[in-house]
Amino acid sequence: MFVKNLSFKYKNSKREILKDISFNLKKDKVNVLVGLNGTGKTTLFDCITNILKPNEGVLNFPSIDQILYLTQTIYFSPELKGKDFVKFISRIDNKVPFKFPESYTIKMDERSRNLFLHLWNTKIGRMSVGEKRWLFITVLSGLKRKLYILDEPTSGVDPSSRIRILKNIDKLVKDGSYCFISTHQLQDLSHIDCNIIMLHLGKVIYEGDYYKWLENNNTHNPDIAFDRSIE
Repeated sequence: MFVKNLSFKYKNSKREILKDISFNLKKDKVNVLVGLNGTGKTTLFDCITNILKPNEGVLNFPSIDQILYLTQTIYFSPELKGKDFVKFISRIDNKVPFKFPESYTIKMDERSRNLFLHLWNTKIGRMSVGEKRWLFITVLSGLKRKLYILDEPTSGVDPSSRIRILKNIDKLVKDGSYCFISTHQLQDLSHIDCNIIMLHLGKVIYEGDYYKWLENNNTHNPDIAFDRSIE
């Protein structure tokens, strides 16, 4: 999967959001898109998923029915319970939902199993941000797709929930799918094997291994590496 010479600007805008960018996704790593706010990360995701049409460039990705795209905002009525969301997602692939929550937790570790069972009868409006994101990603990752695109999946989430979410994403890669995420939580990237794609001023300024990126910037701190990369 790759992007080649992609350019995009919004209608009636003189400024190009994406400027002749090219990169390849790694199948055996979590591909992580990083960059300042407003640098075009979500725009890039929207181009890949055909929400936006690029002005130029080649995008080599699966058909849209083989891509799962989780945007930053996902709305369900706060009155719905976790089990309503789980059953709704199960029907997307024409699967008959399990009647009992334990049927969904067979492959989960004890901590995840207990959390899932707790959220089963909890109203979405009473879940924390971290609980909602964890539940959404856990359930959506059960839909088998070739490519998962997750726009800031750990935004606003506590450290423990972030690690659980990243482990779920890492498992998707180990199971043979491509994963492409964006994040500002750079310290968390040490928990996964990842390929960095860094956008700045509409261009890809780094593509490669996370630890090599740190080494190039003479630091072990990814926040410092980020700052030095855009100087």
